[in-house]
Amino acid sequence: LQHYFIQSNLSMGVKTPQLQTTTAPPSSSPPPLNLGTRRVKQWFLCILALCHLAAFSSLYLQWPGLYGEEGVMPAHQAATRGFSVKLLAETFNMPLRETAELVCVIGTVIAGLLTAFPILRVSPAYALLGVLYFSLYQVGRKFLWFQWDIILLETTCLSVLVAPLIPSKHNMPHDNISLWLVRWLAFRLMFASGVVKLTSGCPTWWGLTAMNWHYESQCIPTPLAWFFHQSPDCFHQLEVVATYLIEIIYPFLFFSPVAATRAFGVYAQVLLMSLIMLTGNYNFFNLITIGLCISSLDDSQLPTAGTLVSFISPVSNGGLGALAAVIKLPFKIIRAIVKWPYRVATGSFKYPLRATCTLGILSLLALTGWVVRVLFGVGVDGNCASVTFGRPELNWFLSHFVPLAIVMGLISLLTNIARAFVLTLGSNQKRIRKLGEVVQTSLVSCVAVTMFAVSLVPLTELDQGTQNQLPLSVNELYHRTRSYHVANSYGLFRSMTGVGGRPEVVIEGSMRHDGGWKEYEFLYKPGDLAKRPPVVIPHQPRLDWQMWFAALGSYNYNPWIINLAYQLLNNSTDVIKLLDENPFPDAPPKFIRASKYRYHYTSLADKSRDWWKRDSREEYFPPLALYQPTLREFLDHHGYGSPLKEDHVNQAIVPYMAMIRSVTDKTDPVVLIWTLSLAAFLPHFKALRFRFSLFGI
Repeated sequence: LQHYFIQSNLSMGVKTPQLQTTTAPPSSSPPPLNLGTRRVKQWFLCILALCHLAAFSSLYLQWPGLYGEEGVMPAHQAATRGFSVKLLAETFNMPLRETAELVCVIGTVIAGLLTAFPILRVSPAYALLGVLYFSLYQVGRKFLWFQWDIILLETTCLSVLVAPLIPSKHNMPHDNISLWLVRWLAFRLMFASGVVKLTSGCPTWWGLTAMNWHYESQCIPTPLAWFFHQSPDCFHQLEVVATYLIEIIYPFLFFSPVAATRAFGVYAQVLLMSLIMLTGNYNFFNLITIGLCISSLDDSQLPTAGTLVSFISPVSNGGLGALAAVIKLPFKIIRAIVKWPYRVATGSFKYPLRATCTLGILSLLALTGWVVRVLFGVGVDGNCASVTFGRPELNWFLSHFVPLAIVMGLISLLTNIARAFVLTLGSNQKRIRKLGEVVQTSLVSCVAVTMFAVSLVPLTELDQGTQNQLPLSVNELYHRTRSYHVANSYGLFRSMTGVGGRPEVVIEGSMRHDGGWKEYEFLYKPGDLAKRPPVVIPHQPRLDWQMWFAALGSYNYNPWIINLAYQLLNNSTDVIKLLDENPFPDAPPKFIRASKYRYHYTSLADKSRDWWKRDSREEYFPPLALYQPTLREFLDHHGYGSPLKEDHVNQAIVPYMAMIRSVTDKTDPVVLIWTLSLAAFLPHFKALRFRFSLFGI
């Protein structure tokens, strides 16, 4: 740094005084602990804060249309028990809508500050984020009952243990215990998501044909999904096999004592999440899953600023060399992606250990090949792939490997607890400080053991025999804490929907009963056949998502869609904002109906510019009109008839929230969320730019 500043001053003609080197007196304070997890912890906390920023800001933009008084599912009609945003509104005597919007704004601001400034990432801040999001979740009902919302709540609960109580740049001895809980959550999430695909009995997962339909039938696909869908059947079968390996087998590597094998398992998950992110709009789910998985890494296995510098420095030289560097850059990135997992897994070791790590990775690859060939028959008898086991073999696997996972987890947890106490008792701290660290480590250890025990109940739902052997006290503790989502059961993509074409509900309006129907276009879900699939991550358009679920059943199981039709008959401004365009801008339609179609991707052979084609129209619900008494009776029966009573609330906050709303309504939701996210990363970009300047970039 001294050399850099001297050269900068000389280039500007500034005389630089001779720098004198002084020797600092020996410090009496002991060196800080270096557990190799400081950067891992900061990465995890930063990713979680970024997920909260996306979740709060996305929900804020949709709140009036979803939960307003004239929304699809008004929040004041939610029956809640305990703490919720309704209780906050009643306590502070404020309007419910403005209270919820204020909670979203506060959550967005706090999450942005935590993303931008590492010094602010402390336990109370993450606890506040969890409380605020939980208050919204309590009244969210179907539009907030997604698994990623539950993952966000449970991860935030763990972050309270991971983050320091007060700002600190040093590690604590119990950091490896709290990070282990994050690792355990990553294991439960991935392992359960893989197993339920088989336990559900879905014929497409057992027949290795699930990916033939996945890209077409997922809620909101991206443009790349269209191209992946055109792949041959053999490629789709290998995709299913790879999914089973990554989600069922590789999560066990999280508990390996060897860093190289842990890194192998983590990078497999990162690869899977990256591919899902490229082909589907799953909001912050992929990002938070990556954040959970990196808790199994060490600091030396994370990328550094020097890695990025090595890519950008040739481009910054200018001239023909820069042009050549730009041409070579994609190939350089691909080569680095291929080599990086191996380098970070073995690069910190000398030759003997590096050779051992290489041998371990090769053994894992050999084991993978054996599993692929034996269990899925890849390349056997000329077949691409086929499942060679049945339900009895699956039951045997679960009856043995679910207990094995519990034993491995318990041994790993106890090892980390023992390591934390060794580091605490063996440190050169003063007695009072050492006593404080012993108390903290003891408390975190007790909490970790308790949370591990509670999590066994949802984990053992995969095998009933193992669950029956759990102590009664563990089941009682789980049921007492279940409403707080401390530990949850997971199972993403349990069964493949849309086999034979994705069902899609199309809502239409008309001024007369016998014709003149015009379709309502939604912002993101498929409708117009020529409309390109969007890219909306990390935003989650919750109405578009629920329309996908509604198409899987009937309106009797989704009464909210009838209330949506009712609000469209009234031209509800808040609801109309959730749609792409209003075909009746001057006067509301007199009739609303819904039809269900089967949507399919067009193929390369179609030679069409459309992305979709549809067929098999059927009635979803008949034409509805405001004068029909059955419409009002249906809404009253399902709890949509109770009016909002706010006669004597304090309206002081209303103009301020209206001012914020007037600004956000003028911006596209995806653009706004990306703008907020990039703004939160500005301090990191400035620090990175300074590091680039040190390298002459």
